[in-house]
Amino acid sequence: MDNNFSIGNRIRELRNQKHLSQEQLALSAEITTAYLGQIERNEKNPTVAVVSKLCGALGIELSDFFSQKEIPQNELDSLTLQILYLVKNENDEVKQIILQMIKQALKLKRER
Repeated sequence: MDNNFSIGNRIRELRNQKHLSQEQLALSAEITTAYLGQIERNEKNPTVAVVSKLCGALGIELSDFFSQKEIPQNELDSLTLQILYLVKNENDEVKQIILQMIKQALKLKRER
């Protein structure tokens, strides 16, 4: 990155690296697709809280977003990243319920 850091360009770059559509990233970050488009076109300047949500949805740390280091490619696909982002801040009881639901769904799939 150069000295003219662009939040919008960086988000687009990371979104494309993760093979996510604007809709997928916006949904996971709990913002509108229109707002994400405006951010990527540098028409809107997001708050740190919004950038943090986008980083979470992209599976990276906020510090890595502003870093000049190359972000290693995550081995997880975009849907797995979205699932992880949605449950990461839940308490252990909720996570346990979700785990049991996933196990049950996989069991039902295998029985088909």
